[in-house]
Amino acid sequence: MQEVDARENLAFIRRTLEEGRVYARGRSPDLLIWGVAVASGYLATYAFVRGWLGVAPGWVWLACITLPWLYSLRHFPRRWLGGANPRPRGPMTEAMSALWLGCGLFLTTLGFGSEWLGVISHGWFDVVVAGVMGVGFFASATLCNLSWMRWIALCWWAGELLLLWLHNRPEQLPVSAALMLLFLAGPGLLLLLRSRASA
Repeated sequence: MQEVDARENLAFIRRTLEEGRVYARGRSPDLLIWGVAVASGYLATYAFVRGWLGVAPGWVWLACITLPWLYSLRHFPRRWLGGANPRPRGPMTEAMSALWLGCGLFLTTLGFGSEWLGVISHGWFDVVVAGVMGVGFFASATLCNLSWMRWIALCWWAGELLLLWLHNRPEQLPVSAALMLLFLAGPGLLLLLRSRASA
């Protein structure tokens, strides 16, 4: 009896971890789009600071945040309204979805609130972003059983220290853009290529 229970528990764990990996591969375009969009916002802000861009970066950021949110929430209205009999989601899908939605909502509300209150230019927001991204990837590594994501988390935290060192210098902006491209868009691209290869 205990042997049967142990086998069933192991099978459940394997199914759950596989579900996490499937979810991560399925959301790889989101990582890619967010990484490129946010990096574009940082580069536009850097160009504005240097005097190379005449458009206020606030409008650029509005597009760089709103468009990825619209993409990431594309299935939300159908799920929210209960239309078209949405597929049931397993516990790992729910956990991963809650983790990244929470990270995204936290950073978005903090970003818009900081902009509204006029404190975004103090140079600390990019440091917070790097720290939160590290937490997201570190937790995802365990939930998906993808150990290489722990290295991505460590890279984010190393980037966090670098951004602290560059605090309030213009160079903080292109470094933040590079972090987004390498450690958000990069993992998204890697997961996307792996999912296509396995398909």
